[in-house]
Amino acid sequence: MTELLGLIFSPWTEKARWALDVRRVPYTFRHYQPLIGEPALRAKLRRLTGRVSVPVLTTDDGRVIADSADIARWADGRGDGPTLFPAEHQAEIARFIDLSERALDAGRALSLARMLADDEALADMTPGPIRRALGPLASRIGALGVRRTLRKYDGHTADGAAHRRALVDALDEIRATLARKTLPATAPKTLLDRFTFADITVSQALVSVMPPAQLKLSPAGRRCFADPELRDRYADLIAWRDELYRAFRTS
Repeated sequence: MTELLGLIFSPWTEKARWALDVRRVPYTFRHYQPLIGEPALRAKLRRLTGRVSVPVLTTDDGRVIADSADIARWADGRGDGPTLFPAEHQAEIARFIDLSERALDAGRALSLARMLADDEALADMTPGPIRRALGPLASRIGALGVRRTLRKYDGHTADGAAHRRALVDALDEIRATLARKTLPATAPKTLLDRFTFADITVSQALVSVMPPAQLKLSPAGRRCFADPELRDRYADLIAWRDELYRAFRTS
C-alpha cells in the first residue's frame, strides 16, 4: 500500500493529502515525529546530510517522492477525479506553486516567532508522553525544536517586518488574480477556470492568516498560526479558501 509520511498540522502535507484524496488514490497516512523520526527519514531518502522534510510518499512499487507538488503530479496520473495538472496550464500552475511557497515560507517564520512567545503552544509541539513526563520543561524542548525549524528553513535570516511584507505581497497577488475571474454558475471561483492543483497550493498560503479547520492544530497552536489583523484584512480570501474546501475537499 502507498504510504504518505507527513505532519497533520502542515500545509505542505495538506497539499499532498488533498491531491491524493481528490484523485481517489488509496494510501495510508503515517504521522512524522520531528527530530525523533529524522534518522529513518534520512535513510528513506538516502540523504545523510542537508535538509530533509515531509511530506514523503512511498509508492506501492517502492518509489520515494519527497515534494508535495511532485506527489500531486504522481497522483494526477492515477485514480480518477479532476485533472490537477492540465497540459495547457502547466506554466501557470508552476507560477502559483512558487507564489504559494513564498507565502508559506513567510507565514511559517511569522507563526513560529509567535509560538516562541507562547509556552502552551511550545509544550504542545512535544509528543504527548514526553510532554506529560517533562511537565513545565516541555515548553523548553518545544522552543528548541521551533528555533531549529526557523534555522532549517532560513526563517531567522530576515526580520518579522520583511516576512510580513512577503506574505502580504503574495496575498495581494492572489486577491488580484481572483478579482479578474468571473464567478462561475457553480461557485467557488477557481484560479484557472477549473479546479486544479493551483487552487490546492494557493489555498494553503492562508494558513498563517487563519488555518483551516482541517489542519490538526491544538488550540494554542491555532492561536499562534492565526494573525487577527491579516484575518480581517483578507476575510475575502479566507472565505474563498473555505468555499474550495466545501466544494472539493470531501475526504
